[in-house]
Amino acid sequence: METTVVVRAIAVPDDFVARMRIAEFDDFGHRIERLRSRERGNPCRSCLRLSEPGDELLLVSYRPLPDTSPYAEVGPIFIHRRECVPFQGEFPDDFLVRPLVVRAYDRRGWISDAVIAQPGEATEAAARFLSREDVAEVHLRHVSYTCFDFKIVRSAA
Repeated sequence: METTVVVRAIAVPDDFVARMRIAEFDDFGHRIERLRSRERGNPCRSCLRLSEPGDELLLVSYRPLPDTSPYAEVGPIFIHRRECVPFQGEFPDDFLVRPLVVRAYDRRGWISDAVIAQPGEATEAAARFLSREDVAEVHLRHVSYTCFDFKIVRSAA
């Protein structure tokens, strides 16, 4: 009998977002860029919604894994300049319409598997990975730019 894994999406930490909103430089010494979205589509990594034209955004560097392995990449992410409601739930609606790289990581922070999921298939791919004992968390990334979007973990509920 196959067990269904319940997943939940995890946005970047609230304390990180709060610090970036008042800082001049990010955690890696890069100047925080302030910009205005010209079109819909830049994903805020806090509320996990795509920006709308005119939204004020910050572009900062972020490392989604602890710096304990060669896979601890640093890359660019957007967050809303002003406070937004941090995402809580299984999977953000704005990402259901996108193809996504779904990357599984083990407890050491090493990549153990990856697939490209077509629109609407990422939740199922993440649940499949998380049904394996060797997978600790799953990261979702943009297909073309490969920027980190959010991570998925097993839900306690």
